[in-house]
Amino acid sequence: MLLSVLAVAGAALCYGASAVLQAAAVARSGRTDLTGLVGGLARDPRYLCGLLLVAGGFLLSVVAIRALPLFVVQAGRASSLGVTALLAALVLGTRLHHREKLALGGVGIGLVAVALAATPQGPAVVPGAVRWAVLAAAVVLAALTLAAARTRPSARTATLVAALAGSCFGLLALAARVLGPIALPDVLTDPSAYAVGVASAAGLVAGALALQRGSVVAVTTTMVATEAVLGSLLGLAVGDRPADGMAWLAAAGFLATVGSALLLARFGAPPTDPDAPGDAGRTQHTPKTTTAESRGRDGTG
Repeated sequence: MLLSVLAVAGAALCYGASAVLQAAAVARSGRTDLTGLVGGLARDPRYLCGLLLVAGGFLLSVVAIRALPLFVVQAGRASSLGVTALLAALVLGTRLHHREKLALGGVGIGLVAVALAATPQGPAVVPGAVRWAVLAAAVVLAALTLAAARTRPSARTATLVAALAGSCFGLLALAARVLGPIALPDVLTDPSAYAVGVASAAGLVAGALALQRGSVVAVTTTMVATEAVLGSLLGLAVGDRPADGMAWLAAAGFLATVGSALLLARFGAPPTDPDAPGDAGRTQHTPKTTTAESRGRDGTG
């Protein structure tokens, strides 16, 4: 179990560092259409480094998912916002407010509580029909992601697309949980394996689309909350359980971790870069200053 808990911590480190890199890359992109956005990000070194960290975080998460209940892994995933906050403070010199320092403590205490309430569990044993249902759900979410690419940028669509991205990652966790033995050739005939690929690709695209349409704080908060809650509930649906008599501790730790992590969502925002192409692309959505307001600022009548 120690190895699995360490894998959760390692995944949080990878996801926390990748959040800043990916947000910075998306912020510099001036494209809102799906083809232009994906093409531009595929050439951005920061986004590619972020993807490598996401891949590393996912592999570590799979190690944990195969041995721990999803509510533990999802709490660890949410705690990556705490990692991002620490990196921003240590590397970028960002000042932590008192409330945010308390939130970091809440993340740590919540993770300890969740870990204490967990008990080692192998991969979920489910009927084949459940694995096919997971793949079908992944395809539906991918189709919704393609449809979301045609929506017009607004705060409302950003929230909806962020929830869609969180749903993709929550389903991704479930697919890894119900995946059969990871060995050739059996894994090639397992629908859950393909659900992992479809859900992860859809989640990455939906996350990038959401960041193009709204503020990083709002998008990150919605995405992490949706993924953590949905993934944990799906895990409970396939048999995940805390240790005997520890359900209260698991629930309290989960709520403390996720709630505290959401208070740190602002650290997913990249530093403002006035020369970034993305800023130019977003000027059309900024409210225009009226002539009266301009004169008021200049002190003219």
